[in-house]
Amino acid sequence: MKRTLFALLIVTALVAGMAFGLAYWLRCRSCSTPRIDWVRELNLTGAQAAQFAALEAEYERRLAEICAAHCAARAELAEALADPAKAAAYCARMCAAQAASEKLALEHIYQIRAVLTPDQQPRHLALVQQQLSGACPMRLHQP
Repeated sequence: MKRTLFALLIVTALVAGMAFGLAYWLRCRSCSTPRIDWVRELNLTGAQAAQFAALEAEYERRLAEICAAHCAARAELAEALADPAKAAAYCARMCAAQAASEKLALEHIYQIRAVLTPDQQPRHLALVQQQLSGACPMRLHQP
């Protein structure tokens, strides 16, 4: 009797674990945006690839600064939840950082576009549009 109950518990745990794993994998797979190999997708020349890499490095550097400001404001918000006025101020700082992030991304899109030839620009636009409309960054819904 104990063996049967023990075996049933193990099978139940395995099935529940597999179900959770499958659901998590399907959810994350449908919401993730794959990395694009821009050099290959846009058929960049060596000079364009070098410019692209420099712009990308600067974008990542500036984005890291914005992210640090956002995370600092979020940590301060966590500490200030007892004070509604302070919490609202930290929330506003978080929102400002998020807005700066979105503006930086748009600026980066146009900087990259300026490096491209007129023949490459439509493909770039299509890939960016796909990224913007293809996945929910908060993973809350599917577009």
